Amino acid sequence: MSTLGWNYLTRSDKNAILKGIRDGVAYGGPYHVEIHPADRCNIECFFCSTAALRGTDEFPLTRFEELLGELKAAGTRSIRLSGGGEPLFHREGAKFIGAIAASGIPIENLTTNAVLLNEKISRLLVGTCDQVTVSLNTADADTWSSMMKSPARNFDRVLSNIRGLVEVKRAAGSTTPQITLQFLVWKENFRTIPDMYALAAELGVDSILFNGLSFLSPEQKMNESETAEMMGLYKNLVRLDQRKLIGGINSYEQDLSSHLATMHAELAPVAPRTVTGRALKLLMRGDFKTIWAKIMWRLAPKRPRLEEFCIIGWHSMLIRSNGTVAPCCILQGSDLANVFKQSVSEVWAGATYSKFRSELTEIIRKADDWKADQTGHRTVVSNCGNRAADPCPIRSFYYSPDAAFLQDFNQEVHQLREPDALNADARSTM
Repeated sequence: MSTLGWNYLTRSDKNAILKGIRDGVAYGGPYHVEIHPADRCNIECFFCSTAALRGTDEFPLTRFEELLGELKAAGTRSIRLSGGGEPLFHREGAKFIGAIAASGIPIENLTTNAVLLNEKISRLLVGTCDQVTVSLNTADADTWSSMMKSPARNFDRVLSNIRGLVEVKRAAGSTTPQITLQFLVWKENFRTIPDMYALAAELGVDSILFNGLSFLSPEQKMNESETAEMMGLYKNLVRLDQRKLIGGINSYEQDLSSHLATMHAELAPVAPRTVTGRALKLLMRGDFKTIWAKIMWRLAPKRPRLEEFCIIGWHSMLIRSNGTVAPCCILQGSDLANVFKQSVSEVWAGATYSKFRSELTEIIRKADDWKADQTGHRTVVSNCGNRAADPCPIRSFYYSPDAAFLQDFNQEVHQLREPDALNADARSTM
């Protein structure tokens, strides 16, 4: 799973982010950029969250090569290729990836449906890309065709392309890219979870991510008994996962954290240490780290609570195929600028990004008292600051495992709130 290139940041980069949060400006970056090479897709997934934004654009190769120079000069540490549409659906996809390789900026993640993941692309990715996430989503041709709205024969093509990437990587003696299969588990396919695992093992990939669908209608959502049945299947797999393939279990449909905590509690007394460790690892990944942290805070109530807020405005940006710049994949419909009209540095230091950062600062200062304001806020929306109900799924996952940064960030949070606290004290003595 992409970590938005956080592992590429230096101590100096992180200090610049912290100083920028304190002062409300950007002293460096963008350190990570998500790029959508194409706004078109070669399949029509019924659950696609970006279909309404999709057009027919693809990023012009000449401007992209210029852009790479601007990113290099700005200190960008890594790039993610996603979409929009299907990133490999660019008419000059091989040249696009080749230009990134020539720039020396690593691709930290490519997320693809793998229909066009041919041998030439695979050879370019080896040594250039850290991780390839294949959205396979299900385990057989018929359900794949139903979910992806594409001929069933393309499922076999995808499997062949995955095997080809595994073989190219093996022949090169390379450990990268790490190949991750993402399965989107929902009401219609959850009983095939064991088949999903078996398929991943047979293909020889490095890990599996079990996720779920979002924006489902009530009749498409799982009921309690189905969820319990699904968790039983997951529990069996975690116990038997000798290849350590399972990298994470999540759901955008429902909060599984309490189910995963129960799974760990049930496995811990009876399972070998390695299996217990894997169950714990699932809890410590992404959103599940949060539930485990809450348990630890209860065991040490005197310890100060470390808070996590969105800091994407000091770290990363998203550039769509039409040049539009947005803060992140969640807010990709928010137009902050356009790199066909301005340079990366002009966009990053521009008025719209400055306004966005001020809105993030307001969220940090007000915390649970913050509320979205459609008239006063230009970019942020309710789930940017809502930490209880419907929080943003990417708010802090990329930096939260960095304990040293999290500690330093919380010092900045405290300092940002000091003026408000002093004003409150002054008002109370009047």
